[in-house]
Amino acid sequence: MEIQKLNWAGVKLTSHNKTILIDAVEDFSYYKPVLGDAVENLMEFSDHVQADYILFTHMHLDHFDKGVIRKCLKKDGKLIIYAGLEPIVRKLVPDVEMIVLDLDETFTENNITFKPVFAMDGVGEIQSSWIVDDGDTKIFHGGDTIWHNQFWKLGKENPNIDYAFLPVNGVVVNFEIIGLEYSPVPASLNLKEAFAAAHLLHARKLVPIHYGLFAHEKCYIPQVFDDQDLKNISEEVGQEYLILKDGAMLVES
Repeated sequence: MEIQKLNWAGVKLTSHNKTILIDAVEDFSYYKPVLGDAVENLMEFSDHVQADYILFTHMHLDHFDKGVIRKCLKKDGKLIIYAGLEPIVRKLVPDVEMIVLDLDETFTENNITFKPVFAMDGVGEIQSSWIVDDGDTKIFHGGDTIWHNQFWKLGKENPNIDYAFLPVNGVVVNFEIIGLEYSPVPASLNLKEAFAAAHLLHARKLVPIHYGLFAHEKCYIPQVFDDQDLKNISEEVGQEYLILKDGAMLVES
């Protein structure tokens, strides 16, 4: 399996001559008030990526990009979605082939198995995590899940996870402008929680995602950490990790 880190939480997988996109977003213009000029300096990939399968964890626009689906999904490609999101997605992209799966249900094609599993959204919307397994490499993608009590169960039921892509920015949000009351509780995993979750998943390595881009002093306040924090928590929890910068490649033989 070949793995490429895309913008923010996005990942591109290539296996068995098939291309898979998870939470692949290119258009962040909606978030310009939070991103500022950073929104214009992001990785562009939609003009040269043709995907056989596209998955996403939930409908927040930093994880779901309708434009990417339109540009990147092959004519015979498949949008693989968690059943809880089907009614919304069918309204947005009604003319693409969809594989709809309940939690813990699997779909296998071209020697690649896809499985949505439990996740918990930070503001109460519908979300799943995804497990993708090509027989040699198994990855877990956690979107922007918060801490929940199912990581133990997921680790027991899904052995041999190689890479757990998990959010680490532990962001506190203040979205009162759109009707959400302020809460000081983080709306995604923080760094220590991500390491602990990867450990409970028995993942070979944690790959941090969902950090280092968004920040706003009033409405989007992420946890700040550095390389030493990564090393310290890795040693404390007993969990190895791998940093992939946007655009970086990881090839598993």
